[in-house]
Amino acid sequence: MFKKKKKNVIEDLNEDEIPKSVLKMQQNKQDEDSGIEKNSKERSKKHSKKANKLPLKKKIKRLILIAILIIFIILIVRLVLSMFRWKQLLLDMFNNECSIVVDNNGNIIAELGGERKKIKVSSEKIPEDLKNAYVSIEDERFYNHSGVDVKRTGSAIVSYIFHAGNSSYGGSTITQQLVKNLTGDNTDSVTRKVKEWWKASQLEWYFSKEEILEMYLNVIYVGPNVYGVGTGAQYYFDKDINELSLAECAFLAGINHSPNSYNPFDNEADNNERITNRTKTVLKKMLELEYIKEDEYNIAINEVDKGLSFDKGTINSESGIYSYHTDALISEVIEDISKKYNITRTFATNYLYLSGLTIHSTQNLDIQETVENEFDKSQYRISSNQGGDPAQAAMVIIDHTTGQVIACSGGLGEKIIARGLNRATQSTRQTGSAIKPLAVVLPRNRQKDIYSFNNICR
Repeated sequence: MFKKKKKNVIEDLNEDEIPKSVLKMQQNKQDEDSGIEKNSKERSKKHSKKANKLPLKKKIKRLILIAILIIFIILIVRLVLSMFRWKQLLLDMFNNECSIVVDNNGNIIAELGGERKKIKVSSEKIPEDLKNAYVSIEDERFYNHSGVDVKRTGSAIVSYIFHAGNSSYGGSTITQQLVKNLTGDNTDSVTRKVKEWWKASQLEWYFSKEEILEMYLNVIYVGPNVYGVGTGAQYYFDKDINELSLAECAFLAGINHSPNSYNPFDNEADNNERITNRTKTVLKKMLELEYIKEDEYNIAINEVDKGLSFDKGTINSESGIYSYHTDALISEVIEDISKKYNITRTFATNYLYLSGLTIHSTQNLDIQETVENEFDKSQYRISSNQGGDPAQAAMVIIDHTTGQVIACSGGLGEKIIARGLNRATQSTRQTGSAIKPLAVVLPRNRQKDIYSFNNICR
């Protein structure tokens, strides 16, 4: 009724009774099983090691990615801040107005930028012939590019490479020239050029072509201390800008790359031939670009051949010579602007001259004039017996109730130099007996830590 369980015959046999071939097979099987088990353990160990190492590699990769992301975010933030700063500077400078300084009673005591001869003119008053003349000779694709003329820039880069960096081939658009005029950066470097491209592109985002051209024509240098085409018309022809002929417009545009080389009032050189050739070049370019017709071109050429009627006009400007107090103020303001916007002192100076700021000074006009009158007295100008420099003096008057400097003089005699040496703020001298009050006060206030040795000796 019940099935008997089969017995393993080999197990029932004694070892001597088992054939050697069977024993060998059995041994091989055991070895094989142990080998599999061993390999399995080794694989398990390797897998365990990899499992332990994998998180570390992932962490390193993750940290690298996070670092790259942080750097990228920082660069983006800096780029955005830079764009915002540039926009703010442009918005202020496009006012194209002199900044003024007022004393502590609100009286205007300085007009910064007024020493430049300039007559501001609006776009509506600038003749179309003058605009077209500048566009023709300076930037013929001005109305088509976005700040950088790719074709012209590419040609300039190729020329630069083939001439090993010595090429004079220009590639600057009107927008780029405006950037250079505003920043005052004339350094000859690839880095400066790349920054100029970037700033020019942004400038085109913020302003229209007409606004850019108007600003450009108002700030360009056109003669000795003469800035802007309105001033140029007055200086060269003694005319209002809207009275200029086509030939006269072509002349103004033609001298842009080197105004002093085409100055008709230069007594040391005869520039007539150079003026004639350059003016004709501009007229020919205007005809080529169809800004003028053939008959207009011929009339203008005829005027040039007869000789342009130059008539030097009178243009008033400020002397730029202010009190020593105002000189010190201007230097501090320029330094503050430079630090605030992270720009050069030259750029900061241009910003000050164009942005139309109102700067409140602590100068008291009455006290300042009293100091200047006293310093101008001859009794103090003592000559050296040894033939050296004469005696000099400086003075600073401080309102002890506010700590404000209300008057300042940086030298004896009449001040005849604009922003010259100010001995009150720029000359380092030993303290002398002036240290005695501090030497008495200092020990009594040591615990309050009011003063430091560096501040006293500075």
